Amino acid sequence: MDVIRLCIIAFMSIASLTIKADESLNLNDDILGLIVFKASVSDPSSQLSSWNQDDETPCSWKFITCNPVSRRVTGISLDGLNLSGKIGRGLEKLPYLKVLSLANNNFTGFINPELSLLIHLKHLNLSQNSFSGRIPGSLLNPGSIQFLDLSRNSLSGPVPEELFRNCLLLRSLSLSGNNLEGPIPNSLSNCKTLNHLNLSNNQFSGNPVFESGIWTLIRIRTLDLSHNSFSGAIPNGVFALHDLKQLSLNGNQFSGSLPSDLGLCLHLKTLDLSNNLFIETVPQSFHALSSLSLLNLANNKLTGEFPQWIGSLTSLESLDFSGNGFTGILPESIGGLTSLKYLSLSANSLSGTIPMSLDSSTKLSVISLSGNKFNGSIPNGIFDLGFDQIDLSRNELTGSIPQGSSKLFESLQSLDLSSNRLTGDIPAEIGLNSKLRYLNLSWNNFETRMPPELGYFQNLTVLDLRNSAFLGSIPQELCDSGSLGILQLDGNSFSGSIPDEIGNCSSLYLL
Repeated sequence: MDVIRLCIIAFMSIASLTIKADESLNLNDDILGLIVFKASVSDPSSQLSSWNQDDETPCSWKFITCNPVSRRVTGISLDGLNLSGKIGRGLEKLPYLKVLSLANNNFTGFINPELSLLIHLKHLNLSQNSFSGRIPGSLLNPGSIQFLDLSRNSLSGPVPEELFRNCLLLRSLSLSGNNLEGPIPNSLSNCKTLNHLNLSNNQFSGNPVFESGIWTLIRIRTLDLSHNSFSGAIPNGVFALHDLKQLSLNGNQFSGSLPSDLGLCLHLKTLDLSNNLFIETVPQSFHALSSLSLLNLANNKLTGEFPQWIGSLTSLESLDFSGNGFTGILPESIGGLTSLKYLSLSANSLSGTIPMSLDSSTKLSVISLSGNKFNGSIPNGIFDLGFDQIDLSRNELTGSIPQGSSKLFESLQSLDLSSNRLTGDIPAEIGLNSKLRYLNLSWNNFETRMPPELGYFQNLTVLDLRNSAFLGSIPQELCDSGSLGILQLDGNSFSGSIPDEIGNCSSLYLL
């Protein structure tokens, strides 16, 4: 029995040594792969100095993550280390790698197609580098990748059709900020698990709805196709994207009317359709988008009455309808948008008075109503809000400039009331604003003296008072601050001599 027991013990010892030898060999494969990878990388700040080929395991190396049981490498995160070079060989020797992140470095060259050999890879982030050439069609072949970010590189050419033939687990994809072109591959419709898709800032063309069936990706939450060359009409069908929260189609050449069923995407928070060729009016169904915080339809060819239901979008923080052909009046209900911070309706054909209710929008910091046909006076309470920018230029406003509260002087940086029919005195307290950089009161009919307080500005760089019927002398304080770069006073009825101090201004127009 003792002999048998000794034989068993000897066998177990030999087996244990064999297992340890196999483990050591496997661990050496991980070390070898990482050292080979490091050899092709330029590391000016010695960030990878802890990567020592004489170590028994790489698990103590910086930026490396290992499985605590098997001690096999599962993660490499080298973001923002100022590394450069190419992705050469070596990484294919890390069969258990799940995370590879090389973002925000200076890597160049082609993306190594051998990355497709990493059959357990779930997270691949190569963004913000200088990779070039085409995307390898086999990159998603493992079928395990859930997160792929190749944004902000110099990748070019069309996206290969075979890229998306095995994207069964892909949840997040960003190819933004490259030079990719052509249509979106039809195979993208295979990616049924996609939650986030960003193809912005490329040169993609065609119609993604018809050609790639993008409305069939029903799990999409954020979809960004902005700043490409997509064209054609957008058909209905977007309502199938029940979880859609962000849709950005801006900066393309989409045409036709806006999809009416967009109003059925009740979870939408951001909707940007600006800078396209959309026509007709805003669908009535949009009034149901009560979760919207941003609605941007600027620079299209939209027409019709300004939507009177706008007050129902109670979550709006940013509203931009500028550069269209909207007519009619602004409803008083616009003042009920108490979360509104940014409002731009410039370059339309809106008329009537500016709603008095706007003084209830206490969070407004930017308002631009320029280039319309608004008439009547400026609402008194509007200058009691803490604006950063006010642009009411190129309208038909009359009356005098309202007095402002201390809130106006705390934050206002730009005030443009030019090309109206304003009269009366300029409130002296405007000159108490220490942050104002741009003041344009030109092309009005004030028929009054310039208050000397206009010379008190500490940061003003542009003061334009042309053709506004100012009388009397030019205040000598105008250029005292030394910050004023452009002073335009021509076309007025000033009298007396030009103050010597005015020579401190770098650019003058006095005639």
